Amino acid sequence: MKASLLGVIGLFGIVAMSSVQFVRVSTPAWASDNPIAACEKGVEIIRLWIRATDPNAPSEEREKVRLRVERANADCIEARKVAPGDNQLLVTSAYALFALGDKSAGVKLIAKAAEAGYPPAMLMMARYMGNGDTVDKDVEAAWMLLIQSLQSNHASTRIKAALEFMPGGVGPESPKRATRTLRELVGEGNGEAMVALAMHVLDLKTAEPGSERAIEGLDLLENAASEAGNGTAMIFLSLLHNQGDVVERDAEKAKVYAQMAIDVGIKRAYGTMGQIYQNQGDMKTAVEWFHKGAAANDGFSQGMLGFMYSGGFGIIQDIEQAIKWWTKGRWNGDRLSAGYLQVYRDKQAEKKAYEDKKKEERKKTKKIGKTPNKN
Repeated sequence: MKASLLGVIGLFGIVAMSSVQFVRVSTPAWASDNPIAACEKGVEIIRLWIRATDPNAPSEEREKVRLRVERANADCIEARKVAPGDNQLLVTSAYALFALGDKSAGVKLIAKAAEAGYPPAMLMMARYMGNGDTVDKDVEAAWMLLIQSLQSNHASTRIKAALEFMPGGVGPESPKRATRTLRELVGEGNGEAMVALAMHVLDLKTAEPGSERAIEGLDLLENAASEAGNGTAMIFLSLLHNQGDVVERDAEKAKVYAQMAIDVGIKRAYGTMGQIYQNQGDMKTAVEWFHKGAAANDGFSQGMLGFMYSGGFGIIQDIEQAIKWWTKGRWNGDRLSAGYLQVYRDKQAEKKAYEDKKKEERKKTKKIGKTPNKN
């Protein structure tokens, strides 16, 4: 079966690439000694690669992605032979099939895991059924799966299921039910639930600084960061204090939370710290932090470092270094890096087209000048 990535919805933000064709591999030449680990690693890689693949990316990049998707699928096929009853493996394999362009086959694997009672798969099937996506629309069956997901012992799934009862979700709209579930988990000290409830309470588009909603949301994030050690909350708090939208801008607090995230191993926080200094106008220190994040293999930091090199911000301008770091960031899943690369390629293509046009015009002028006058 051949299928392009164009239109594939993918659960990890697949970027459409209409010219890429993925072909299922029957006999992998790269069979791993540990196919389960190979499948998991392969899906992790293709998530990053596809996410940052620009539709206009060079053919060699698209080919590299194509081959890696084939390899990931082959490893996942081998892994399912080794562990046919591993429900998480079924979900992971589904991601690989989505990238291959075979969404129907991927959803069937998820359905199998859902039938076995695996909460994350049950939630995913509820979404598919509720939207009529790939499977027949069945709202009542979707709601039943959501209720079962809410009643499971899988905390992360319970959080996501609760959010489906918010406006725009596939469940019957019931904000009270959603917040009740989230508050139960918050009471148990679940940091992920604290962040989810904080985002609902804050509603960053409408929350006013100093309002009850802003205060409650910030308290939830602070508890998630300090008590639950949640890295996502730390990053959110750093960004909020750096931007000054729903809380008074405080660069020092922003730095404290960014450092907390770094201390718990959140590589993205290096880039966050760099942004804080960038906003303060201290480009040299910003570059130092972007360098640290780039060295830690954080795609965002690599993209920002490339940007600093491209404009000579806090460092000597060096386009080759910019391209180097954008390329690294691109393969680490950073869309910003991919965007910068494509802008550079487009400019180079425009420059070449302009030079070719001028060259052709000079040739014509020279030819006309050499034409003898018959009069």
